[in-house]
Amino acid sequence: MNAYIDVKYINLCSSSLEKFKQKNNNLWQFRCPICGDSQKNKNKARGFIYEKQNKYFYRCHNCEFGTSFGRFLEKVNPNMHKEYITEQFRERQDKSVPHKQKPQEKFEPEHNGILEGLDKISSLKKDHPARKYLTDRLIPENTFSKLYFCIRFKTWTNKVIPDKFPIPIQGDTPRLVIPFFDSENNIIGFQGRSFDPKDLCKYITIKLKGVEDLIYGQERINNRNKKYCVEGPLDSLFLPNCMAMAGIKFNVFDLETIIVLDNEKRNKEIVHSLQKFITNGYSVCIWPEDIIGKDINDMVLNGMTPDEIKDIIDNNTYSGLQADVILSRWKKC
Repeated sequence: MNAYIDVKYINLCSSSLEKFKQKNNNLWQFRCPICGDSQKNKNKARGFIYEKQNKYFYRCHNCEFGTSFGRFLEKVNPNMHKEYITEQFRERQDKSVPHKQKPQEKFEPEHNGILEGLDKISSLKKDHPARKYLTDRLIPENTFSKLYFCIRFKTWTNKVIPDKFPIPIQGDTPRLVIPFFDSENNIIGFQGRSFDPKDLCKYITIKLKGVEDLIYGQERINNRNKKYCVEGPLDSLFLPNCMAMAGIKFNVFDLETIIVLDNEKRNKEIVHSLQKFITNGYSVCIWPEDIIGKDINDMVLNGMTPDEIKDIIDNNTYSGLQADVILSRWKKC
């Protein structure tokens, strides 16, 4: 997003914000229009727009609401937000002059022949049901080469791990195959994702012999950059430097990893897991109340961009006592 356009629209919407004043070049203060700010003292102004890494965000120190400036503008002035989005789009179009294409990341894992005979999703025709399933869910197309299609998942699994499923095999259906690799690109397991939304067994997770913890995406992680870990492998494909856990695990990630669980406030397992991660010293994302969608893929389907989601995660990551306080509010929403 263009920072100049953000500043322009901060000033344009200022007339509708009570007690608005600019504190310095990159900080504005006013009464929070989300919660109404203090009802006892009309002079209190605890809403702030601030700059971080050349991007602008909103935070209220009364209700703790935080989001990107774009989403804040959408809430307080939907009509102006449409103009803002249009101007941002035009700016990107103007800058999209021909340039040398960035080489695609090489992804040549050592699968030891396990994946041979399966079709990469990227090799399927666009109208193939498996490819269409991912396209309809807006999964990034540049990740299709990392995902596979299997017509009879249990039969194929029995070839990899003899007698994994008892003969005769029951309910052998087509599945999306999501391979798991270690940091050295060796395959350590895989997950079969059902295409049928009514399937009671959505995921079948298989560990190869000797593997204890299945973590998706290890082979793509750069430990020098900020790292994220989400619940589902497909969700991880929307964020940079992101892993996924196959089931909730504790103490298998280093403390630099930001834990991002699903946005399900009333799910006791998720609340318990967040509390345990906090207790173990991790930084966790606690989603703002206004976010629609139970996971990252749902948020994308609801119209959010991966960049917007990443910004929201970065601005709603907490640890220690602050995380405890925010979590206690979140689970009551």
